[in-house]
Amino acid sequence: MLYTGKGGAGKTTIAAATAVRCAETGRRTLIVGSDTSQSLADCLNSPLSDEPLEIASNLWAQEVDPLLRLERLWPRLEPLLGSSFTGELAGTALEELTLGPGLGDVIRLLALKEQYDSSAYEVLVVDLGPNLSALQLLSYPEGTAWWVDRLLGAKREQDSELAAMVDKMADDLAQLGAVWGNPAECSVRIVTTVEQLALRETQRALTFTNLYGYSVDALVLNRQKNIPRSVADTFSAWPVLRLTLYDRDVIGHNLLNEMGLDLFPPPADPAAVLQNGQAQRLTRGSTGYVLSIRLPFVREDDIDLLQHHGQLILQIGRMRRVIQLPSPLDQLSAADAVLEEGTLDIHFR
Repeated sequence: MLYTGKGGAGKTTIAAATAVRCAETGRRTLIVGSDTSQSLADCLNSPLSDEPLEIASNLWAQEVDPLLRLERLWPRLEPLLGSSFTGELAGTALEELTLGPGLGDVIRLLALKEQYDSSAYEVLVVDLGPNLSALQLLSYPEGTAWWVDRLLGAKREQDSELAAMVDKMADDLAQLGAVWGNPAECSVRIVTTVEQLALRETQRALTFTNLYGYSVDALVLNRQKNIPRSVADTFSAWPVLRLTLYDRDVIGHNLLNEMGLDLFPPPADPAAVLQNGQAQRLTRGSTGYVLSIRLPFVREDDIDLLQHHGQLILQIGRMRRVIQLPSPLDQLSAADAVLEEGTLDIHFR
């Protein structure tokens, strides 16, 4: 389960409460903090490290430290960077590298892939961070391969060891993206409040997650006694869970468990996927193929499509996704596209 939401909406607390409830039902549960604010430790009232720590029965917690992970890799990576690029890069301080755009996020994603591959836990709950940074994070698994192909291209044979490392990273991220895009295995939950700015941001987040093929299985409306009719109508396509405003800070295992019970009152299963709908699907018809992408809160004049060298570039306002078309779509042309009831159908012939 991937939790995100507008900053200050309470997503870290709600993610932690979900993890506590999953652990209380007897499942081995890991909650991972990938938010740069590192507020998960405060919420759990427990010191955390880069490795999972058992903080209660069936419950482990981890806050990924990109700098520490880069330090472990640096003895092997530094000489490869020095030989492949410039001597100045080889002498760069680790702290400077982690300031590079996106590198810390990529390291966090690889840490999540590592935990998924370990199969040590039955439930993984991830505190992704606020909407903007989380949405950027969700775009990396698909976009990394594109950048790797263009940056390394001709250098693959010359720098085989570095190329192999980077290619493996891109493959790992692509595999993680495939897991995140499988609604039977992963869901995104967006935490919001009733304020208009928060609700508008939630609409944009829903558009973005669906654009990238990730399934949102629920919204959590925080600090609200009842769900307003306007909110229920606007987000009628998703289950909306509700939490009332607490009169004290929810810190520590007992209060988090209390919140988890409010959010998932028995017999509700806190680990259940609440809505199993595909955000993207490919079907074959009598005249060709149809790529269907769910795009809520989008108007037809918001959409721009361009097909180029086996790729489909789909732009929704300021959001853009480059889709590497699978065979046989890469040999066909996008003949037309129709937006109907929040789903874009792209016809290939």
